[in-house]
Amino acid sequence: MASTRKLSNEEVSALIEGLHDGSIEPNMSQTKKVECRPYVFGGEDAGLLGDLHTLRLINERFGRQLRNVLLPMLRFMPRISTLAPETKRFDEYVKKSEQFVSFTTARADAIKGMILIQFPPKLISILVNSFFGGRGNCAVTHQSEFTPTEERILQVIIDGALKTLEDSWREVYPVSFEFMGSETNPAFTSFVEGQEAVIVSSFVVQLPYAEPSSIDILYPRQALKQIATILRSKIQRVGDGRDLKWEARLQEALLNVELSFVPLIANPTLTIRELLKLRVDMVIDIQTFEQVKIYVEGEPLLVGLIGEQDGNLAVRIVG
Repeated sequence: MASTRKLSNEEVSALIEGLHDGSIEPNMSQTKKVECRPYVFGGEDAGLLGDLHTLRLINERFGRQLRNVLLPMLRFMPRISTLAPETKRFDEYVKKSEQFVSFTTARADAIKGMILIQFPPKLISILVNSFFGGRGNCAVTHQSEFTPTEERILQVIIDGALKTLEDSWREVYPVSFEFMGSETNPAFTSFVEGQEAVIVSSFVVQLPYAEPSSIDILYPRQALKQIATILRSKIQRVGDGRDLKWEARLQEALLNVELSFVPLIANPTLTIRELLKLRVDMVIDIQTFEQVKIYVEGEPLLVGLIGEQDGNLAVRIVG
């Protein structure tokens, strides 16, 4: 807020005198020249996401649970090391990757984008060899496409990895990943433009009879910007304490509870005199309804029509 104080007559006279005798320079109040750095609005800010502390925790959870996905194929527990996330240009990442590799894209609607999972063919061959009784030390040959068996094993691993990644994100941000497709040539992969930045999370799988292999998960940095505050946070939300398995069992038990389902076909009335005259083989005339009420545990919930289907009396729900 600017000061509203006015100069006194003595102060004004002193300023004028100083300007005349040269003791006060006219340009003394001008700002000194400083070096300016150009800034492009809308450009990529490398420091926006911080150190990705939360994404590191998500990757740690994913790395631990990924062992359970690979265990049925390998028949022994692999050692998986989680590396720190890195920011790279997508074209630079593709340039350093192998010529023949599996690129899988999955849609993540919660972050309005897609992710890319890279599986090395060497690891896929090891999984196939171990699944069919081998030790996992098979010689991997260079090829241009996967065999049908390798594609099936790869699909099982991808489905398990996406489910595991979804579980790893659940405590931080509810994201569901939907499989889109797989390619062996990055040129045919619909992901991001080459100059765009991506966040690369690498998981090194160490096996006793083979060299380590790396599984990479790529997130577009633009897609993670909208949850940058969550990814920078050092404090994580603790779960709400619900036992999801118990809830599922309780729901299953409730859905199997049997209820009475009674269509009211007629509702005749009798006097006491008529009731006392009832005998065996007597016929009572009743008037049926066009639409019958259906009672569930004594409560009228539905309306139906009485008819016949396959020789049996049946009721059709109409409301």
